[in-house]
Amino acid sequence: MMNNVIKDLHHKRYEWALHAKKEFLDQFVRLDVEKVHLLHPVQEKNRSSDYLWPFLSLTNCFKLVESERQQENEKNKKDLEKLEQMISEKKTLLNEKLNFFHMKNHEFSSKIEKYHELLADIEAVLQEMKNVDREYVKYFLNYDVKQKKASILNQQAIKLQITMEKKLENQLTGIIERADRFHLVQDSHLRLPKLEPIPKIHQKMDSYWLKSRYDRAYNHLFDNAMKWVEQMYMAYSEVLAPVLNEAFMQRNQLLNEAEALQLEKEENITNIQIDLSAMEAKREILCEKHSHVNRLWEQDYQHAKQLQRYFMKHWLLYKKKLQQQLLTDNPEECWAAFQYLQLLQQDGENIIETINI
Repeated sequence: MMNNVIKDLHHKRYEWALHAKKEFLDQFVRLDVEKVHLLHPVQEKNRSSDYLWPFLSLTNCFKLVESERQQENEKNKKDLEKLEQMISEKKTLLNEKLNFFHMKNHEFSSKIEKYHELLADIEAVLQEMKNVDREYVKYFLNYDVKQKKASILNQQAIKLQITMEKKLENQLTGIIERADRFHLVQDSHLRLPKLEPIPKIHQKMDSYWLKSRYDRAYNHLFDNAMKWVEQMYMAYSEVLAPVLNEAFMQRNQLLNEAEALQLEKEENITNIQIDLSAMEAKREILCEKHSHVNRLWEQDYQHAKQLQRYFMKHWLLYKKKLQQQLLTDNPEECWAAFQYLQLLQQDGENIIETINI
């Protein structure tokens, strides 16, 4: 009986320390405790002869936590720096794309505006020519019963013809020069066709003695002048038509290209912004993850400093258990408990002092 009691106590002599070790290691939340065992390999068969070895590795937990935390933080830092670099590059790309599309859009807008101005000017000239009315012709063909002479009417008709031809020629020259800069015409020397002049009044006597004859001559000349003006408008329109049509086509082509550019811009910018938002969201998640990991490491760091407290706790529990055995009525158990209380005191001092950090 006595041998069984001693054998049982001897078998459980270091059980309190092993329980302390297990509880201590189980409380780590981030540290891989298997690495703790690798620091001091322990042969199970040597546990009784070299009882301190199973616990010596625990003294390195504090440094191991610091080392592991630093390694993981460095890795996390590199991951974050890499992500930050990607975000920075993506923002740079976004700015480059915005600047590129802004520049191209400005180029298109400038070109389109110049076409708008040219088209507006051509249409304004054509409209002005179209609006030439009877009053304009009367301004040149002055009805004057005090000077009823065919020569005077013919001179006025020639003046109308020369004035209008010169004005239209100057306008056409300016338009052709502008159109040539837009490569709208192949021949930059387009000119108005030479129309038959306004028919003159032919009669033997220059003066009209009768007002009725003067009126008939004036009205006939006026009608011919109006027809000449209409023919001139048609000729002018025909000369400007290819310029106008080509300007419309090129302007519309630019509008289509500008619209395609806008669609390309929206697609490019949207894709970049989606990527950038995803990266920034990933960065936020990564930062939160790193903060959480740091909190776990800090928890392990504080826990590692409590190593002695776990051994003292289980040493006291085992001591209390042996003290209770002293109160039993069995003298053999009392004697054995007393002997192991003395050993417990010795073991506690050796182990707890050894693992002091």
